[in-house]
Amino acid sequence: MKKEILNNTLIVDRWFYNKPNLTPDKNGSIVLIHKVSFGPLECYEWGIDSENRPYEIYEWCENDLYENENYKKSISGSELIQKLYDMTEMVSGTKLESWSLIYKKGIEMIFE
Repeated sequence: MKKEILNNTLIVDRWFYNKPNLTPDKNGSIVLIHKVSFGPLECYEWGIDSENRPYEIYEWCENDLYENENYKKSISGSELIQKLYDMTEMVSGTKLESWSLIYKKGIEMIFE
């Protein structure tokens, strides 16, 4: 798996990962993992919503020729924890290794 770093973004294969953020967004959600692909144009997001529930969002943004495949669903804490562990491994040994601390804090938040 080829990893690159461009402007504080982790690029793995066709996926661009943004820095995790512990500050709630305008909806009160904490976005811990956000990844985007530009071919085809789609994105995933994992985090904790304003009611402290883990969630996953998927958006297909390519065009209107396909039926709406977008979704937002609740996931289990263990599913989100596994995603965060996977991300910790992915940034290990890169210049973005400091992201691991944010992922670990996200794991702690799930147990609160």
